[in-house]
Order: sequence, then C-alpha cells, then structure tokens
Amino acid sequence: MITQVRGCLRSVGDEEITLDVAPFQIAVLVSDHDRRRLAARIGEAIDLFTICYLEGNNMSSRMNPRLVGFLDAIDREFFDTFCSVDGVGVKKALRAMVRPVREIARAIEDQDVKMLSTFPGVGEATAERIVAKLRRKVGKFALIVSKDEHEVHADPARANGVQATAEPDVVRETYEALRSVGHSESDARRLIDTALASKKKFKSVADLIEAIYRRIP
Repeated sequence: MITQVRGCLRSVGDEEITLDVAPFQIAVLVSDHDRRRLAARIGEAIDLFTICYLEGNNMSSRMNPRLVGFLDAIDREFFDTFCSVDGVGVKKALRAMVRPVREIARAIEDQDVKMLSTFPGVGEATAERIVAKLRRKVGKFALIVSKDEHEVHADPARANGVQATAEPDVVRETYEALRSVGHSESDARRLIDTALASKKKFKSVADLIEAIYRRIP
C-alpha cells in the first residue's frame, strides 16, 4: 500500500497530475480543489497523501491500479468517509470535492441538500444520501483549521470549576480529533471547556464535536 509520495510536479491535467518520482513518472488522481491549488506549483517538489485502488468493472478482466492523492492527510480521511456513501465512487467523490473539506463537511452537518446538489456529479438524490449517511460522522472535518489561519487564542483557556459533563474517554478522543484537524493544544482545550460549561451531557465524541461545531461561526 502506497500511503505517501514525494516528487516533482510535472503537469496538472483535468483530473490527474503527473509527478517525477525518480526513476519513475507517475499519474495521480486529485480532487478539483487540490488541482486548482497545484496549478501554480509546476516544477516544485510536493508531498501527497495517497490511496491505492483498482479501476475496472465486473464485465472486464482488466483492472488498472490507480493512485489518488491529497495535499492534506485529513482530506484523504474525509475522502475515504465520503466514498462510503452508496453511489459515490472514487471519480464522483473527486469531482464533487470542489470546495475545501471543511465547507463540504459543514454543508453535510447543516443538512444543506441544496448546496450539496450543486457540486459536480451530485444530484438531489445523492445529496440526500450523503446527508443521511454522514451527518453524524463529519463533525471533526467541519472543524478543520486551514494552514493559512493564525492561532487566535494564544493563551490556554481552561474553564475554572467546570463540572465534567462527559466521560474522560469522550473528552480525550475529542481532544485528539481537534488536534488532528489543526487546532493547537490550547485552542482544543478551550473549545472543549466551553462546550462542557453548558452542563449538557455528552455521551459520545460525535455529540461533543457537534456542540463545539455549533458554537463556531
């Protein structure tokens, strides 16, 4: 399994890019969003987080190995989740990912079928399936912090005297999820403490992340 590649970007096509990975030159499928980000980086060395799959169909004995690549590991994780929806295969998911993952995840969280159905290859019926399948699974992705964003809350903001309203495992796993999408240690603690201060009981990571997401503009 190839999970990451590094090479010199040689070309950017409509659906795939070409990398020099000496002594090979390889083609990697990318999302439309990443394709636009890469258009100005031809000639540069880039890192991609990859997934391997076999392209073909049941009617043919020929199966072609393909690589799908993402500039961010968290985008690869979202793509894997996105493809779990019936009717959303690799090619359709890549075409649909025309916006940052955070925006797509928030549309799913908000059950915004109208917005989702405007993405290439996603009609209203597919959008409804996406919402039904993923609404409770994409909270973490809706909290992604862009690499270009600056830390607003530099000081640790620990709530004083806040009674715990979630099991320790739920808090710990939520903290790890926030860190994995780019939040600093202090910001992750601040977001969790603010949610816990509501005194609402959180039985799962999904419940706590959803409460955090709803408080973020």
